[in-house]
Amino acid sequence: MPSNESGAPAAAVPRTAFVSTYVPRQCGIATFTRDLISGLRALGPGPHDLRVVALERAGEQLPYAPDVAWRLRADHRPSYRAVAGVLAADGVDVLCLQHEYGIFGGPSGRHVLDLLEAVPMPVVATLHTILAHPTPTQEAILRAILARSARVVTMSERGRELLVERYGAEPARVAVIPHGVPDFRSAGMDRPAAKARLGMDGTTLLLSYGLLGPAKNLELALDAFARVASEVPDAIYAVVGATHPEVRRREGERYRDELRARAGALGLADRVHFVDRYLTDAELATWLVAADVFVTPYRNAQQITSGTLAYALAAGAAVVSTPYEHARELLGSERGILVPFDDVEAMARALGRLLGDADARTELCHRGMAYGRRMTWPNVASQYAQVFRAVVQAQPAARRPSLARPLVAVPEPAVVPLPARVPLPARVPLPARLPVCRAHREQLRDRIGTIQFAPGGTPDRRSGYCTDDVARALLVDVRHASVGSGTSAAATTAAILDDLRFLWRAYEPGTGRFRNLRDAGGGWDRRLDSEDAHGRAIHALGETVARCRHGWAVLDARGLFAVALPAALEFRWARPRAYTILGCAAALADPASQGRAHAALDRLLGRLAESIAHARGADPSWPWPESRCTYDNGVVAEALIVGGTALGRRDAVRLGLDVLAWLARAETTPGGWLRPIGNQGWWPRGGTPAQFDQQPIEAASLVSAAAAAWDATRDETWEALAERAFGWFLGANDLGLPLADLETGACRDGLTSGGPSDNAGAESTLAWLWAVERMRDLRQGRSASRRRGGSGQARRYASTAERRATAMATVASAAP
Repeated sequence: MPSNESGAPAAAVPRTAFVSTYVPRQCGIATFTRDLISGLRALGPGPHDLRVVALERAGEQLPYAPDVAWRLRADHRPSYRAVAGVLAADGVDVLCLQHEYGIFGGPSGRHVLDLLEAVPMPVVATLHTILAHPTPTQEAILRAILARSARVVTMSERGRELLVERYGAEPARVAVIPHGVPDFRSAGMDRPAAKARLGMDGTTLLLSYGLLGPAKNLELALDAFARVASEVPDAIYAVVGATHPEVRRREGERYRDELRARAGALGLADRVHFVDRYLTDAELATWLVAADVFVTPYRNAQQITSGTLAYALAAGAAVVSTPYEHARELLGSERGILVPFDDVEAMARALGRLLGDADARTELCHRGMAYGRRMTWPNVASQYAQVFRAVVQAQPAARRPSLARPLVAVPEPAVVPLPARVPLPARVPLPARLPVCRAHREQLRDRIGTIQFAPGGTPDRRSGYCTDDVARALLVDVRHASVGSGTSAAATTAAILDDLRFLWRAYEPGTGRFRNLRDAGGGWDRRLDSEDAHGRAIHALGETVARCRHGWAVLDARGLFAVALPAALEFRWARPRAYTILGCAAALADPASQGRAHAALDRLLGRLAESIAHARGADPSWPWPESRCTYDNGVVAEALIVGGTALGRRDAVRLGLDVLAWLARAETTPGGWLRPIGNQGWWPRGGTPAQFDQQPIEAASLVSAAAAAWDATRDETWEALAERAFGWFLGANDLGLPLADLETGACRDGLTSGGPSDNAGAESTLAWLWAVERMRDLRQGRSASRRRGGSGQARRYASTAERRATAMATVASAAP
């Protein structure tokens, strides 16, 4: 009988389906699953019936090997239950789930729970990520996986500790099986031969390998290498591996280009080599065997698994690493050198010691290789086979499928049929209270401004800053300061002052305009000029002079409002005019700003109303001043309503209500939920609104406009629209999935056909926080109206006329 390296008899492998990404997908989990299946097949006795359900992106059609029997579109939620039925009908004995939050659809990969709820066979889940500090959604998902799995596999003892102590897993249901590695002894090469094959004879090779992206933190290794390069003149640093597909899709090769530029600036252009491709197994083995020193300078302390680290240790490289969870375990007992996170001096000392001392490298090499032998794929596969067999045998006999079932030939991967759309509620329960949640807002702040992008929810300073987002932030920060933010008053005030400082620096006195884009180093992009950004800044400044309680902030905002307003009078587009109108209407509450605000408001409101009336006259079905509707459209209706109310112009208010009703009809489904205009085509005149990708900024604009409409009319129709648009954030949408996190205040960047975006940048988060504040306005107004016992449009206009008369008397005395 065949046996594994330990001499134990090989276990028979039950009929197993693996749910995972799969080669040729360039993904560590895809490679892991392929190697595990190969190891299982090598165990004997066979043949083994091992199949793969390959997770795919929308539109992806990869050329799989026959291992793949089914494809599962990760972003399509109904397919998860459909594939569960297919697996049950096919008589699968055990389901092996390869779990990583990012490879499944839904918020934090929540769609996978639909599959686990529906499959009848036992589940063995391999957990590639176990977070000590998860989000509430991530924690709920992992707890659900633990509840549904017969066994879970972690690759480290630290993973077991977290599962038992942090997540309440039953110890008997947690198996520790290390990450598999090749048997590098079978490569038939020693280090000199491997270096000769790479053309690196006579060098000392420092290596980093893996799919490239900012999480690798290779800047630390570059800076440390620069400090010791002169001491080890024969040393070469090779950065090997393709850019991670998700990073490349999101930002191209920017990270690699930044590393190249950094190497050049450090004087290392001829000492640092980039190999930009996904390596074959043979190529990878050659590089790892050739490496004298391997470095992983990652900064994610929670990383519980690193396949590249395991490979390097087993291949015999001397390893230097930051102390993330897996590194602490693999490199313990002096099998490698651990250095503190982001400590360039400690990293330089470790690299200098190993690159300059062959004896020290050899000592670590021998320890690492001895430890790595227990992690070879035959040993790992044997342990998985034992787990699979144990969970199948533990099943009641009546439910256990036959282990002797003949194989079902599947010559081509079958595509799981996609069921029709499931019915979704037109409304979701709205929270009774609207707490102020600033956690993610604060994460997006730094010493320069509000960070634009947050891939995966983590702010990325390299994305820079923009006046658009800082203006949005100022609107929110001023509101939070007035309602109590849940953080210290000093912190909220600091945010307001930081916002104003950014806006002052964005303003160019020579042009009277705001610059928009600012890079991570603080430099401005002077090529781009945005009317939208200028208009949003005016809106935020007007709200600040009207609402802010901090004297210095009001003075700052008042001065900037005064010098920036003249340029806004020449705006050509509807949306920036609308922002400016809202800012001017708010600034009427500030005696020092009323004169200029009133004059600008009267001029811009007239132009905006005229452009819409002209468009409606030309085509009654298209009361829009431009050839297509794009995003933040509600602000145009809101400006007409708010500006018309402030000036007592019923015609403008009526026009704004008509435009808002037109938008609401176009963006409400027959089922009654909101469907914001998608950015994949927008809504061209004469066409139909695009369904995806739906953006939070549009839903928020409708909440705000509807709140203004209710304030002007007390008509419950507009309250219902505000609630409908607000509900979109919470799951009353085309996919029935929430985008906003009520606990952190974060909001996903959009609703795609496959689910909410994984990212939570500034625009979307601030749109959600603004929607919350506008719903708060509406609720407070409704409560006050009920206490007064007044309602109706006539009473509202009378009140408006009284306020306008008072305001105009002040204007007459304060006008410059």
